[in-house]
Amino acid sequence: MTELTRRTAIYGIGTGGVAALAGCTDGTDPGDGGDGSDGSDGGTGNGTDGGTGNGTDGGDGGDGVTDTAVRQAGDALSGPAWDRESRRGFCVLFTAEDETRWLFDDAPAEVGEFVEATDFDESVLAYVESVGPTTCHDRIAFDDVGVEDGTLVASATVESTAADEEACGEAITFSGALLRVTADPLPDALRLSLTDGWGETAELTGEEGIRDPEALPGGVRPDGDPPNVPASFECETEGFERHPQWYEGEVNWGGGGGAGSDAGGDGPLALRAVIPGDDDPASEQMAIGRGTRFRIELTNVSRRLAYVGNQGKYNLELRTEAGWTEIRGGGEGATFEYTDEALVVRPGETLTWEFEMTESGLVADGPHADALRVCPDLVPGRYRFVFFGAADIAIAFDYVG
Repeated sequence: MTELTRRTAIYGIGTGGVAALAGCTDGTDPGDGGDGSDGSDGGTGNGTDGGTGNGTDGGDGGDGVTDTAVRQAGDALSGPAWDRESRRGFCVLFTAEDETRWLFDDAPAEVGEFVEATDFDESVLAYVESVGPTTCHDRIAFDDVGVEDGTLVASATVESTAADEEACGEAITFSGALLRVTADPLPDALRLSLTDGWGETAELTGEEGIRDPEALPGGVRPDGDPPNVPASFECETEGFERHPQWYEGEVNWGGGGGAGSDAGGDGPLALRAVIPGDDDPASEQMAIGRGTRFRIELTNVSRRLAYVGNQGKYNLELRTEAGWTEIRGGGEGATFEYTDEALVVRPGETLTWEFEMTESGLVADGPHADALRVCPDLVPGRYRFVFFGAADIAIAFDYVG
């Protein structure tokens, strides 16, 4: 980290006020920094009374930081969408106002005002979430704020707001906070040392997605060979026309980009099949019996908005000796048209399709439900779902009858 002339510590008090302290090298209790009451916009003081520091004591140490401010957000604004068992928290750097819409549109009024008061020509916003073991662990404190080679660096710690002898409820408590940094030049990356309420520390870069694909429920496809590969899947009904396969070439197994994207499996979207019993070690993984209800989930695991097409844009297929074959179709002259609207999938958000593994249950709630049917009847084998409303993302499962 770039060396500062003095140590800068910034603390947001509670969820409604903001306090900043510069120069805590003398061991002064940072909790005595004032309540920010002189900050005319709910958190922009002059750095001497607990509003927001102007950087004169701690932000001019050659790192370009000229001002800092903090706003506690209260609850974690992401949901929280991340898994506390696999990470200490979540952070993201916003360098433009339009990037903030997905997270702050439904935030408390004072948080929205803090975001709106940010001049992104002069400042950036870092948003941080973490977690603690009691209801009093509801504040995130920032320290050692600086800019190093174009990267905003800081430490963040979950703190208890309990007064002496105050009883705190034992409950997992998520909290969020915003750190505004004014600097010249402005940073375009983030590196944060984050300590949760149990004292566990991890380094986050802000590049991590809001959801960990490895922690998502469900699976992508079974291991090994399918239980059966039929020669074909022919419907004997006269005039029956199969639903077209609207994708071209190879599919992206388990993940990919949004609508109009060529991104492969490393894209922002993760697709999973969630099948009852898959969490039972004794069960056959990614296998479905007749009449079993299951769902397909598409999750934005990134920290940016993703766009997909009509949620009905998918193929349901069976692997045959002739290749992957769409199992649905309609009568003679059937048309299969889809609108071209773009659906926004927010970071951490999940789109869901629900099915029952029967001929009628695979079309009942889908597109063109009145026109589509499965023909012939289902046979044991490997089936797959391909969502061509994004970058041809697919999952597969076995039907065991």
